[in-house]
Amino acid sequence: MITEMQVLERLKAVIATDLVGLQESEEGISIEHFDEKNIEIDFPDVDSMRKNTMFYIQPDYENLEDLSMSSDLATMHVTLFILCKGASSEKLVRRVFGYYTALYVLVRGNQTLDGFIDFARITDMDYYPAVTASATVTAMEISLQLQWSKDF
Repeated sequence: MITEMQVLERLKAVIATDLVGLQESEEGISIEHFDEKNIEIDFPDVDSMRKNTMFYIQPDYENLEDLSMSSDLATMHVTLFILCKGASSEKLVRRVFGYYTALYVLVRGNQTLDGFIDFARITDMDYYPAVTASATVTAMEISLQLQWSKDF
């Protein structure tokens, strides 16, 4: 049986390994080193950000539907936060949208998270030009649906 934590860990691993290759470099915006240390399965905490760019994966809720006598269709709703700091406001806007575009391309191109789940999709996105009344932190809130057959 695939558990919820396994799905969240797979999402984290796929983002950590595949995101950088999908980023487009823009003039004046450097792509920083990005790996599993930039991603946490937790609620965002601006004060404890270890890196200038962090992804936070927060599970929200799950729907279960009967598939058969021995399986359910699990649909987990997840909020993924992208937080960027450590640059001018203009660069932060470009950086957070660059990461969002790379994430969008990643999810659209790998909807099964390397065959681990049935389907992943982005359902919506909200942009926050300032976080905690600080113009030095920009964020994005992205809603995802992760769906798989939960056998038992």
